[in-house]
Amino acid sequence: MSGNVFYPDYKNSILGIPNSILAYFGAKPHHDTLPILDKRLEKGFKDVVLWVLDGMGMDALNAHVPDGFLQGNCVTQLSSVYPCTTTSALTTYETGLTPIEHGWLGWSMYFRDIGKSVDLFSGHKSGTDRPATDRNIVWDTVGFRNLFEQIRDVDASVECCRVSPYGEYRTDINEAICVHLEALCKKDGRRYIYAYHFQPDKDMHNSGCYSERVKADITLFEKQIEQLSAKLQDTLLIVTADHGLTDIMDLVVEDFPEIGECLAAVPTREPRSLSFFVKPEFKAVFPGRWNRRFKNDFVLITGEKAFESGLFGKGIPHRRARDFLGDYVALAVGDKAVWYRNEKGESSGFKAAHAGLCPGEMTVPLILIER
Repeated sequence: MSGNVFYPDYKNSILGIPNSILAYFGAKPHHDTLPILDKRLEKGFKDVVLWVLDGMGMDALNAHVPDGFLQGNCVTQLSSVYPCTTTSALTTYETGLTPIEHGWLGWSMYFRDIGKSVDLFSGHKSGTDRPATDRNIVWDTVGFRNLFEQIRDVDASVECCRVSPYGEYRTDINEAICVHLEALCKKDGRRYIYAYHFQPDKDMHNSGCYSERVKADITLFEKQIEQLSAKLQDTLLIVTADHGLTDIMDLVVEDFPEIGECLAAVPTREPRSLSFFVKPEFKAVFPGRWNRRFKNDFVLITGEKAFESGLFGKGIPHRRARDFLGDYVALAVGDKAVWYRNEKGESSGFKAAHAGLCPGEMTVPLILIER
């Protein structure tokens, strides 16, 4: 960490959470566990719940509920992984692997085999609402074995449950998450529950980090979590986030034609952690053109240096990781985000974003609630 730049600290990061959970249920962790979490888990809870509130970083907690129930149960601050974005961080929670290992290196990635940038969660060609291919190229390329499978391999008696917009206990409302968690934790038997809510991230993107809307979100979630915790027994609630956010200036590459003409594909991965695939004839001039515009806002390095730097974590790199990083990588250290207009000619219009190296983006709380 230097000034307003916060580099990932994988020894004290969200990476430790899934690895502690693996160890608790008897599976082999892939990386170091978190001692502070291990100590709590020594008590032998029947139910362990990992509850991820998207975007609720330390900055949001400090700004909106500084003296509340969540802060009162916050035992430490953790680093996110890099890039500190939902696709990368949630896949770390799901696998216990670093981004360089699992290969989910941003919101979208460029697949040379089809010549398209693809949004990983949807499988859509980036900037459109259409599937990139007629097959699931994302899962075929960067599929993974999740914690549920790894736990079941060693103890089939442990029930593993997902409560999220994408899980078997499906919901996109935090109140309904609470209902599911209460019912599941009342059942007999040992259980690991992974719960996820896409807020306050969505509202932070649209209204900024410090809006009244975001304050209302976090205040409500805190109340709901406190009320739920009073109804549980023999349960450890692990409440945290995938990343935080920072208020940004939203820019598009089309407004910088001297940069755009260098690119063989649209910018990829993230607006605050960009990868560039540069036309061969522009590789010598691209760094100078980028830095003339953005040297105070981004650190530009080669894809090779980014791959070798440890920013994306340690471990055996995914076979496609180096290629996904492209020719150059731009790491946000200021308040700018640079992307491109979609096929309708629209920019995101976001007021806040993540995936850069600012503390507000990179730091999240570890909240442990024992019942």
